[in-house]
Amino acid sequence: MLLTGALRILELAFARPEALRHEYEANLANGGVFIATDEPFELREKVRVRLVLGFCQQRLEIGGEIVHQVTAEMAALGRSPQGVAISFEEPAAKIRQRLAPLLEGAAELPVDALAPGQNARAPRAAARVPARIKGAAEPVAGRTRNLSHTGVLVSVPGHGIPVGERVKITLTHPTTGHAMDVDGTVVREIGEESRVDAVAIRFDPSASRRGDVESFVDGVQSAEHARSLGGISGDLAELGVPQLVQMLGSTATAGTLSLRRGAEEAVIGFERGMLRYVHAGSATGMKALVRLLGWRDGRFEFHARLEPSQASEAPLPLEGAILDATLMHDELGRPGRRLPGPDAVPRLAPAAAPSAGADLGKLERAVLDLVQAGFPVRRMLDVIPEPDPLILGALDALIDAGLVLL
Repeated sequence: MLLTGALRILELAFARPEALRHEYEANLANGGVFIATDEPFELREKVRVRLVLGFCQQRLEIGGEIVHQVTAEMAALGRSPQGVAISFEEPAAKIRQRLAPLLEGAAELPVDALAPGQNARAPRAAARVPARIKGAAEPVAGRTRNLSHTGVLVSVPGHGIPVGERVKITLTHPTTGHAMDVDGTVVREIGEESRVDAVAIRFDPSASRRGDVESFVDGVQSAEHARSLGGISGDLAELGVPQLVQMLGSTATAGTLSLRRGAEEAVIGFERGMLRYVHAGSATGMKALVRLLGWRDGRFEFHARLEPSQASEAPLPLEGAILDATLMHDELGRPGRRLPGPDAVPRLAPAAAPSAGADLGKLERAVLDLVQAGFPVRRMLDVIPEPDPLILGALDALIDAGLVLL
């Protein structure tokens, strides 16, 4: 690493054109790069990346900023080297134009990637940034899963938006915080049974705004690609959610843990020993954390940076929250515990008086109201904000009292 004025320079050397071609295809063409280093950096720190091309005796500098750092402790948890991920300041299309002439002699590089001046569209790429969807009903806060010039797939909190509905979606850049509104149409819902996990939205910008939308998408894709370079990922089956959160919380000052199981996605954010937010479908906070402790398979991805959340939650001490959630989750597996199926429909006992809920607690009254309304267990768990084990415990109490039949 070198110093120049107020900016630090990180060098990346390529002795052979094939090495540059590989890094180009994997990272440089997408607007970012990962450089192994044990030097400490600050997030959002401006730096210069110097590409030293030994095979043609040329040097090229590109401005960028630090979007992720893998510390020695984090590197020990995963299979990533210690270092920093850098997002370039220039658009990915411009980076491709600058590097293309230097790669014309590199074997196996696709011809269309070499064309100087070409403004090839970026394909759909993974991107997890805040999104807010405004349609005919109440606005829905979500998080993108992937993004392209033509549309986006957004995780939504358990309830969908009708296919064909015209919406306005607000996307937030992960590093600059800049937001952009884009008109669109819902073209697909993704989920299982009565649950909607995500919606696909086709962008319908006006002709005058199309270029701005594409530039914004390019910037988001580049920042997300650079961020992913320093991430830690793996199988949930190897560690389990509580152990994973505890280990990451003890090795990183802040971080965002993304979890995925089938069509379901969840996210946990923590900072300085505090649990800042947990989202799992429509569930948030302790309710979501208890549900996630039941995940025995799936994939995780971690970044040592607290990503913004559009939901406001009261922070909780990280270790205490995990302990409380574990105790509640273990209650579900207690021997002799009655666990009704999610599609079971409890009903009011014939002998129950209309005023039977007068002496009940608040949670038991809420459950009794939903029983009277004919809700299945699945809907009760989704509607009541308390953790699932507490709701099922209240249902048990109502059954024991002879007020409810199952």
